[in-house]
Amino acid sequence: MSSVARGARADMQSRGHALISAMRLDLVYLFAEGVFQYPLIILMPFVFLLAFRNDFGYMLSVSMETYSFGALIVTMAVVDVQSGYRLRALMPVARHIQVLSRYVLGLMMALIASVMVALLNLVQSLAVSDWSLAANMPMTVGALLIVLAIVTIWIPLGYRSNSVNGLQVGLLVVYVIFLAVLLMWSELPHGFTASVLGVFAVLGSHAVPVAVVGLAIAVALYAVSYAISARIYQRKEW
Repeated sequence: MSSVARGARADMQSRGHALISAMRLDLVYLFAEGVFQYPLIILMPFVFLLAFRNDFGYMLSVSMETYSFGALIVTMAVVDVQSGYRLRALMPVARHIQVLSRYVLGLMMALIASVMVALLNLVQSLAVSDWSLAANMPMTVGALLIVLAIVTIWIPLGYRSNSVNGLQVGLLVVYVIFLAVLLMWSELPHGFTASVLGVFAVLGSHAVPVAVVGLAIAVALYAVSYAISARIYQRKEW
């Protein structure tokens, strides 16, 4: 192996260790109050799902699950503001790596949220005889995109803002809007919802190109958000 290759490998390993260190700090933020509340938060939607066993219960459970994982991202930003970035200032990790770690965690949260919504859909199909598992699978993609949208919007806002209340109230407003849309969907006439689902069915028949286009858009927006956050954080003083 040439000296250039060894140097590049060592640099990659160094960046990887730095990224892991930054991610550990974010996890410390989340687990500072203990880990026991997180299983409760994640499993509570299943309790509501089984209690209602109808469209309303499913929509409520999906909104709770999605919001919970989105809120974890905002929690990290809130702790940063509350602590005045003191812990981050002491880290021997470049600022752009610190920003990158939060986006990596955001992607992880979005994927877990999508899996949990898929499990909600599966449990609902077992509990309700006439529930269509396939027709409600788009909710898993919706959960993924919503959490990614929260990450894309709230991480730059977190680095930009010095207001804890502003970050928390802003996310609460998003949750209320999201829940209202879901509840309105459950009350819409069947003909209208069937037409919308028909559009999804048509898109599903072209799953590969739709997925490629959607992924390209998501990656582009994620990259733009990261660039904005890194720029804001590089200029931040404490």
